[in-house]
Amino acid sequence: TAKVASDVKLSGASVEARTSLAHVKATQGWDWRGSEQEFLRALALDPRYPTARHWYAMSCLVPMGRLDDALEQIQIAQSLDPVSAIISRDLALVLYYRREFDAALEQCDHTIELNAHFSAGYWALGLVQEQRGDLEEAVAAQQRAVRLSPRSPKMNGALGRALAVSGELREAWRILKNLRTLARERYVSPLDRAEGVVIR
Repeated sequence: TAKVASDVKLSGASVEARTSLAHVKATQGWDWRGSEQEFLRALALDPRYPTARHWYAMSCLVPMGRLDDALEQIQIAQSLDPVSAIISRDLALVLYYRREFDAALEQCDHTIELNAHFSAGYWALGLVQEQRGDLEEAVAAQQRAVRLSPRSPKMNGALGRALAVSGELREAWRILKNLRTLARERYVSPLDRAEGVVIR
């Protein structure tokens, strides 16, 4: 955070630097209020910078539970950069967090239309389908995500959960064991491994 803050001082009125500092304050320091102040400063410099809107929504407003504000910011970000698959996916996630599952499903489909090889789009689709009770489609989406990003703990953890919820416990257990093995070689978020608790 100190390095990014120093870069902001050197760069003066740089919207990119302000946005980066805001993002770091949120994701590394969990300083939501400080992060929001920096995001607002960035947006004052350039209200049409989509990354500031995007990161403000996802790294600051969503963790604070301000989902109405997050939806507004991510929708503005999408209007500013309508071909961004990651912004489109994150709009789907905000709708998912708001439990607007039909709208989230439609947004996931739009994300995949933008980029059919974007694994995170299928990951989000699987989460939404699971909540809608369409477990077969949830598993299929997570399998597609894993095929596109086979070494991703997040994708594998989500597939393990979808399989477990679907009753495919043996395959879910195999994925959990693979994640535990992978964790000995590289960092694997406890959250990704926690997906397996559903099969205990």
